Amino acid sequence: MSIIKVLKLKLIIFLFQALPAVTLANPVTVKAAEWTKVDNVKKCTDGTCKTFRNIELNKNTIELGQDISVTNLNTGLEIAAFQVKIIRYGRMVKMCWIGDTEGVNEGTYLTVGGCKQN
Repeated sequence: MSIIKVLKLKLIIFLFQALPAVTLANPVTVKAAEWTKVDNVKKCTDGTCKTFRNIELNKNTIELGQDISVTNLNTGLEIAAFQVKIIRYGRMVKMCWIGDTEGVNEGTYLTVGGCKQN
């Protein structure tokens, strides 16, 4: 193998390691978001969690500290209402996870699509 091919290979390996692709794939915490599609809510009470998919939210934009409520479209009843303590934004998948606790995917949280950071 020639020295030029070895250097090209090393350069390619370096670029793959140096590019922020892994960072872009991981969700980041943001202060505000808006979305176009509601996917589901995972409601956890006393260690038992249930996922609801046919839901409606009372808004399509949110900031940390604001309240949000979730209605079950099958029954018309409110499933959850909480103050938003965390918003995680996935750049690559354009999704957000909006939760009632500061932990990632803990407690009750919403998953929304078509999301963008505000």
